[in-house]
Amino acid sequence: MVKFTTSVSPNRKMSELIIDYPNMITVLERMGIPFGFGDQRVRDIAERYKINIDAFIALLCSFEGSLNQDTCLEKEAIPDLLSFLKSSHKYFKEKQIPGIKKLIVLFSESIPRQHGQILISFFDGYIREVEEHFHYEDDDIFPYITDILTDPHPAKFRMSEFEKNHTDIEQKLLDLKNILIKYIPEDITSHYRIEVLKELFDLERALIHHSFIEDHLLVPSVKKMEYDIQTQS
Repeated sequence: MVKFTTSVSPNRKMSELIIDYPNMITVLERMGIPFGFGDQRVRDIAERYKINIDAFIALLCSFEGSLNQDTCLEKEAIPDLLSFLKSSHKYFKEKQIPGIKKLIVLFSESIPRQHGQILISFFDGYIREVEEHFHYEDDDIFPYITDILTDPHPAKFRMSEFEKNHTDIEQKLLDLKNILIKYIPEDITSHYRIEVLKELFDLERALIHHSFIEDHLLVPSVKKMEYDIQTQS
């Protein structure tokens, strides 16, 4: 079992964890766990919703801030980790990013045309970059992992390739924030500027955390599985 902290343990009440670490709501949301669980423990929730306890604890620890870098999960835990990551991609693409785009459009309509067009064009470029990033993971990386979970045959691809090519999709957000903070004139007082900035900071934090889970939980876990397959063949 994954090493757990004094805060996140199988016997801790889920309701207490959410009160202490509200960011853990993300884990429940992505894994389809509704509220109303009373005094059920972490272990009870995992059993009730058929979630691997190691995957569940590791994800909760990541939102508590105590997940060690390069934590390896056993093979049985990887499907639930993949499910969380796929659900996160869907949330980013279908809810969070479109919500920001709507705010940017509203902001652009309230400021001089030249500034508004720059913002929309810049964010549309960012959306394309994010879609390419997620497309690669959804269509190539995750299916590869699913394949070796069910059919551990030797494959040309290795997670080290993904690790080497895992691109940073947060940098362009910094550029967009700088446009809003530094270059749109101060006499433009639309309240949408603050709303857009708040949402961009939230998105940046979420993407950094998402990348951390991929780099320091998914990658080492799958690399361990690859090693086990190789040594057993």
